[in-house]
Amino acid sequence: MNKFNKLTNRIIDWANDRNLIQGSTPQKQMLKLMEEFGELCGGIAKNKPDVIKDSIGDCYVVMIILSKQLRFTCKPAITGKVLNDIIAEFNEKKYEYSSVNEQTIEAMHHIGGFSLPALKGWKVTTEYFELLYMNLILIALFNQIDFIDCVEHAYNQIKDRKGKMIDGVFVKEEDL
Repeated sequence: MNKFNKLTNRIIDWANDRNLIQGSTPQKQMLKLMEEFGELCGGIAKNKPDVIKDSIGDCYVVMIILSKQLRFTCKPAITGKVLNDIIAEFNEKKYEYSSVNEQTIEAMHHIGGFSLPALKGWKVTTEYFELLYMNLILIALFNQIDFIDCVEHAYNQIKDRKGKMIDGVFVKEEDL
């Protein structure tokens, strides 16, 4: 198992240990995803690589939790091969007509594609979810940031985090 898959499994274990998958709802996780995506947009707008790196990793963590709540496996989210394929295509300039701004706006569209079904409790397909995952990878690449480093950074930030569930939301100990 590669480093990326191990990180993803650690995130799932962390979320299970804190009852975030069963004890929360897709609606609550969608709000969290929007919070993290807003931070990402702010980092891009202000050209703050540290905020971009942190936010990409945080978005990924929330996406993994959300995918488990929705009971589907977001195939790209658990395979390093797809990540490597996207990086290779980026390096071969197959995304030359794209930009970080375009990828960010597309990401917003893709979040919209699965947010209403998640909110209403309807069936959510993986298509928009997988496209968002690809957008996050490309946003990292356009900013010359390693996507796995983003995920690892996010995991290192949360791995020892304590807190409690309040109305389906995990509240950090320092915020209680």
